[in-house]
Order: sequence, then structure tokens, then C-alpha cells
Amino acid sequence: MSDYLQPGFYRFNQDSLFLVNWIAHKLQTASHVLDLGAGSGVIGIEVSNRLNPQSLTLVELQKEFLSYLETNSRDQKKAHYDIEIVNASFGEFKTDKKFDLIVSNPPYYLPGRGEASQDVKKGMARSFIVDGWAVLLQRIEELLTSEGRAFIVIKNDKSILSHLRKEVRGLNVTEFIEKDLVVLELARLHEDRHHELS
Repeated sequence: MSDYLQPGFYRFNQDSLFLVNWIAHKLQTASHVLDLGAGSGVIGIEVSNRLNPQSLTLVELQKEFLSYLETNSRDQKKAHYDIEIVNASFGEFKTDKKFDLIVSNPPYYLPGRGEASQDVKKGMARSFIVDGWAVLLQRIEELLTSEGRAFIVIKNDKSILSHLRKEVRGLNVTEFIEKDLVVLELARLHEDRHHELS
């Protein structure tokens, strides 16, 4: 995956690669994939290359990523699916479509927490300067099909997990801890299903 082009202030890391492999192990197919906070497109494109959906939607707030998303979507696509690139925050993203797979490696630190950066662009990629966990989780609940799944990768950080647990409302969440990473698998709540995040 080293052929992905990226802006100088950002480098995708093992979090993204781990999530791609995790999803590929858990799922064999998906029809419509949404990558929220797509960055340079690594997760969405690589997952779609493996699952061969009908469509992939890449949502990214930072304009600095857009030309890289366009280039990577063209050069790294290995299967037949439509790609849409949307420049918007989680809260601003509008669509009538529902997705059976949503992926995200969000900027999970809260402002003033975690690895602070003097570079504003890098800071936006690391911290929730726009929107936050509540908005991200609400959008996932709204955009996920009734039987769909969402996968989020975050650092194994007690303060992040504690905050996230307070924000979960209409989703069933299961945690999978792997050393310094946590993968959250989310599904819409059904009447007979209770929220499992502990």
C-alpha cells in the first residue's frame, strides 16, 4: 500500500492497515461502502478492492486531501465499483443512500487531548476540531442499513473509550482489543438487541 499518495503533513499508519485486514477477515461482501474521514482513501479503497461493492463513497473534510483522493481512487482501484468523493464534515454530509458497510479511522482525540500538533492541518487529522464523537455515531446510526455494519479503529486509550461510551445511543457496539488498538464493530439496535459496550 506504499503507492498511495498523501499530503506532506499526513501519513496513514498501522491503524488503517489493521482495520483493512480486520474487515477483510470479518466480511466477504458489501454492496455500498462509506468511508467517513477518508484521508487519502486507503481504508475505503483497499476494503472495496477486496469486497468488490457496487459503490464507495469517500467523505473528507480537509480540502488538502481531495486531489490525493482523486488520484488514489483512479490509480489504486482494483475492482469494478463506482467512487464518489465528498468534501464535507460528518455533520454536513448529505445523502439519501444507506450503506451496509461504514468504515472510519476518525480523528479520535478530543481538542486539547492526545498528541497535540502546532500544524492546524495535522491537528484536524488527529483531533475532533470539527464535529465530535456524538456527530460521528449519530451519522453512522442514520446511514447504516438495518443489517449493516460499521467498523471504527481507535487507540486503546481509556479516556477516549470512556467518552465514546457516553455518546453511544442507537447502536449496538462490540469492542475488540488488539494491543494498542481497539476495533469497534457497530450495528443498529433492534428491539431484541441490547447495547453491549461495557
